Amino acid sequence: MGSFDRKVERNMVKLKKQGKSPIMKGPVGNSNSKYTIGPKGEGDIFKGRKIILPVLLSILAIMYGSVGLLSTAAEENSTLFWLTIGLYLLLAVIIFLRKPYLRIDKSKIYTSTFNRDKYLDASNINKIILSRGKIVIEPKGRQSKWVFYRMRNRFDTEAMAPKLEQYGNTHHITIEKK
Repeated sequence: MGSFDRKVERNMVKLKKQGKSPIMKGPVGNSNSKYTIGPKGEGDIFKGRKIILPVLLSILAIMYGSVGLLSTAAEENSTLFWLTIGLYLLLAVIIFLRKPYLRIDKSKIYTSTFNRDKYLDASNINKIILSRGKIVIEPKGRQSKWVFYRMRNRFDTEAMAPKLEQYGNTHHITIEKK
């Protein structure tokens, strides 16, 4: 038995003495949990639409294709060249169809950032800043801010503001209006 195996065994014994299971069971891993990550759960859900990145990817694919069509070199009109253009367009469609969201639950808020679902407890929120075209949720500590734009991601910030204000008042979170 190696030193790593002995460490694992020691840690499992410590956890059992503390009354904790060494296997993680929590809201994310347990399917019977009342908390679900993603836009399909309880609470108010606000969905946006990503537009800028799909448009940029489509323009890039069109520019790349036009350069290939204008070029006379044989290697630029290969199957791999057209496959690359097709994959750029496919990526643009996938990003366009995957909607960003903000879900406000009783004690947590959920969102998707960089293709990951994240959540914040009410106790981990420093303040909520409400403005006409933008909503900022500042977590405590060194976590990055959650920013929801009306123009960039097509979020309905006017409908989100009263719900977030109610959420902030319920959980005693500082609300700033600009």
